[in-house]
Amino acid sequence: MKWKMLCWAMLLVSQTILLNGCASALWEKNTFAHAYEPAQPANLRLFYSDEKRDVLVQYDEARDGDAPIRHRSYYADHNAERVNNHRRPRFTSVTNQQNLHQIPITNGPAGAAAAVPSFQSLYATSPGDGDSFTLYSKDELLDSYILPRYAGRSQRFKQVLLTPFAVAIDCTVVGAMGAIYWAPYALAGLSGKSL
Repeated sequence: MKWKMLCWAMLLVSQTILLNGCASALWEKNTFAHAYEPAQPANLRLFYSDEKRDVLVQYDEARDGDAPIRHRSYYADHNAERVNNHRRPRFTSVTNQQNLHQIPITNGPAGAAAAVPSFQSLYATSPGDGDSFTLYSKDELLDSYILPRYAGRSQRFKQVLLTPFAVAIDCTVVGAMGAIYWAPYALAGLSGKSL
């Protein structure tokens, strides 16, 4: 009876460690994932594209950790749903700037930039932190946008590479716990005495 209870206890302990140990933590959803957000300052620039008939948003992006700031570009309307759902927008590289018209941005109230001549009387306002903007045509509000904040993809390769080591650590912990528990019985058996 004692032996059966011991086996069940060890099974329970080993299952708990393996399900909550290193291997389990390694495969959690956000392990090795990074958070991306607008840099401070975001250096926001807006352009209207004749070809895409959309606003090209250019800004500086920062990643958690020590990564350098990256300059990013994406089209506002084509990516609005993705950005609003905190997903990575489809970034683009702009090689031909001939069909782009710069849109003036002001930090002041709406209408402050309307006096500045611009393509189709477009202008934008952006708050002091620079992680959103509102687009206007003359005095008419067109739409408000936020800059992307999203979690990066987890790096599956690192997880696969580290899994054998995590399982080995978990098994070592289970083995050590078993050795500590069974050591008195093993030592008593070697000396010929029973507990």
